[in-house]
Amino acid sequence: MDEYMLEINDLRRRIAKLKFERASLTIIEELETQLRILKAIYGSATALYADGEKDHQLQASFGERELGSWTFDNVYFYVYDQAVAIDADGHDLATLIWRHDYRAPLLSHVAAQ
Repeated sequence: MDEYMLEINDLRRRIAKLKFERASLTIIEELETQLRILKAIYGSATALYADGEKDHQLQASFGERELGSWTFDNVYFYVYDQAVAIDADGHDLATLIWRHDYRAPLLSHVAAQ
């Protein structure tokens, strides 16, 4: 289990404890939203990483953009950066994170430098 899943599981336990203690519903809802966002980022990073393991062009493009080597940590940070830049505009952020196309920016032509 990696550090990201540990964080997700810790947050799950914290939410369960707050529910058991009948804590403020507002706090529980905020933490549940945070949990959904973390799960969306992790799931999206996992999917992109798996795609890249089979697609050397994706890996090469990742490196060309100076995002580092093709490791899960680097892919996670890329997905995280993309996710926090999404403008939710009143929509559910976790859903937008799941639906976002993380491959397209990597596979588009590298801008001339």
